[in-house]
Amino acid sequence: MALAACAPATPSKLPPLPTPFPKIATTPELEQWATARILAFRETKKVETYIGLGLQVLPISAALESAETQDVSLVISSAAPPPDWFATPLGLEPVVVVVNADNPLRDLAPDEVIRIFTGRTDNWHTLGGPDLAIQPVVPLEGAATRGYLLRTLLGNQQFTSSALLGPNPEAVLALVQEDLGAIGLLPLSAVSSNVGLLSLDGYDPMRSAKYPWMMEILAIAPVEPADVVREWLAWLQAADL
Repeated sequence: MALAACAPATPSKLPPLPTPFPKIATTPELEQWATARILAFRETKKVETYIGLGLQVLPISAALESAETQDVSLVISSAAPPPDWFATPLGLEPVVVVVNADNPLRDLAPDEVIRIFTGRTDNWHTLGGPDLAIQPVVPLEGAATRGYLLRTLLGNQQFTSSALLGPNPEAVLALVQEDLGAIGLLPLSAVSSNVGLLSLDGYDPMRSAKYPWMMEILAIAPVEPADVVREWLAWLQAADL
């Protein structure tokens, strides 16, 4: 697999906070998911000076290490927590399939997608699309969507060696935008309007509760968080987002 370093415009981010504020860590794939929910929580406070939470974006291994050393209070992840850690579910996030905006296909069966990413289908013509080579783009090892597919869908199968590696969601989006034959995997919260979003078996990830690929998001920490982080967790679990 080849590593791609290209990336489009930087997504919206939370501003840095002074060191006394508690921080939440998450991975690049879940940055937009976490950012939206922290900003929504701040809005509920109705006090301009109440900031309360910061966000640090790290690879999952570094995020877990930062939690162990108490540099962050909590990690937002889709991975199972280490033994004896606190963990609580925060919701489900669709794992979506994106293609170039000029690709006419907008619906595939889940098995057809798996055949693409394992290299058993390599031309869009086979699926009713243009006579064009398929270029899979997959997340790096340790990424949330990659882990979800390996745990729940691929079994003993491996990603095709011809796949390009997207080091972050921005790179995956850029590669799909640049190549008419490209196809990528992302959390729904990381998708832009510059790519085509596929339904699976007719189920739209933005509209259907029956969309099949749903990834559980967890809050994990060595010990149960307190103060504003605990308040945010309680608010998030009760909110309809």
